Amino acid sequence: MIHPTCFKHLGCICKQEVDKMEKVVREILEAKEIRSKERQKFAELGDISLSLTLNIPGVPKSNDQIKLFFSECLSDLKRFLLSHRIIIEEKREIIRPDAAGDFYLVPVSGNEISAATIKEIAELYEKEHSLGRLLDVDITDEKGNPVSSGKAKKCYFCNEHPAVFCMRRQTHKYGEMRTVIEKDISRFLQERRKIRVCKDLSAFALKALLHEVSLSPKPGLVDRFSNGSHSDMDFSTFLNSSAVLSVYFKEIAEYGYSYSSANIKDALPKLRQIGLQMEEDMYRETCGVNTHKGAIFLLGFSLFVSANQIKNRNFSYDSFVNQIKELNGSLVENELGKKLYSSKKTHGEECFEKFGDKGKGIRGEIQSGLPCVFNHAIPVLSSHFDKMDAVKDAIIHEGLKQTLLVLIAHNYDSNILYRKGEKVLNELQDISQQAFTLFGTQYFNSKYQDLLDYCNENRISPGGSADLLAVAFFTYMVNKKYNWKVFNTN
Repeated sequence: MIHPTCFKHLGCICKQEVDKMEKVVREILEAKEIRSKERQKFAELGDISLSLTLNIPGVPKSNDQIKLFFSECLSDLKRFLLSHRIIIEEKREIIRPDAAGDFYLVPVSGNEISAATIKEIAELYEKEHSLGRLLDVDITDEKGNPVSSGKAKKCYFCNEHPAVFCMRRQTHKYGEMRTVIEKDISRFLQERRKIRVCKDLSAFALKALLHEVSLSPKPGLVDRFSNGSHSDMDFSTFLNSSAVLSVYFKEIAEYGYSYSSANIKDALPKLRQIGLQMEEDMYRETCGVNTHKGAIFLLGFSLFVSANQIKNRNFSYDSFVNQIKELNGSLVENELGKKLYSSKKTHGEECFEKFGDKGKGIRGEIQSGLPCVFNHAIPVLSSHFDKMDAVKDAIIHEGLKQTLLVLIAHNYDSNILYRKGEKVLNELQDISQQAFTLFGTQYFNSKYQDLLDYCNENRISPGGSADLLAVAFFTYMVNKKYNWKVFNTN
């Protein structure tokens, strides 16, 4: 706070400016007096009260960034108090900004815990907080007396003298102090946002896997009630695999959020390293069964790019596609057009050699910016979910089912091409397109059953389309949460 009689660090200023500053000081003192009276009102009712304020030097005492910081600290404080079994009466809380800054005041329920004990716990909160010396959690007892710990808080800037000592002597210049505080608060808020974003993205990725495998019945694919065309895996296999993979989702998101190199392709070795570790853990958990290799590939890139987009700019489908393309460059030519690991050709290399563009598989899809996802799947998901605030299980089921159909109809699944040939894949796509077209009509169930029967009879499992379904649902959820244009219209 600016001392009412000393402006030596403000430089040479005219009387008008001095009058203005003195007016600000009076308003701050008046605000503090009002706060004191409100504490006394709680004390008159026999309540212990707790308040939160910030130690912000100079003026103004608050701005948009400081308000956001105060809000974060208040949320932290409430959780901290509850974890220590201190119950506050939130219905009677006071939250407001005034000339002295942002202010929170609330009575504490019951008298099981003394004011002195609450003060000790409040000090522990300040001590554990990364910017705790900017915080003041004050306690007023049931008689209206402030509870003091008797300890002097160290100065935030020099960490040598008590804060009161430096304030009274005006040891530090206000401009310099504000600069330091604003930078520290900015870093704090950036870190909080990173944590929140990466948690969201990792949760979206897991939701996408779980909803995909839970969709039932599916043509040739594992679901809740059937192994589809598979004899080596079931619903539990997929649940176990999803659980193992989920521990890596936050790591990939954090890598994407922190990545700052101008050349996005420099991220590929690290992404491959994480992906290979995920595959190893998947095979270990499933006893050698490939449940999610395609999903690891697609979701890994999608998590990385989404986090990087959100950190650097507003997320959008267009920017996502552009960065996916930039990241993967000539993936098909590099991995399918040349022998990387041995003289023996892989299934992907043989498929590409035999079928050309149709045999590019998942590599071709992601190199092209996931056209099946954005040209076909996302519009269908949007038609089902855009107007829904809380998407129910039945709505998710119907939306994902129709989306899976459009994906099967347009995806050149290299696994089916390799194992069954082009004729079978074309037939599968035709039946799926017919079922998609009839979706929502009285004829749909019959045509959908035809698709299920065709996959069972031919032992077909369109796993590539299932992986794309998971990526489409993931990307849709990210866009719904982090595309500002979408957010501002909902």
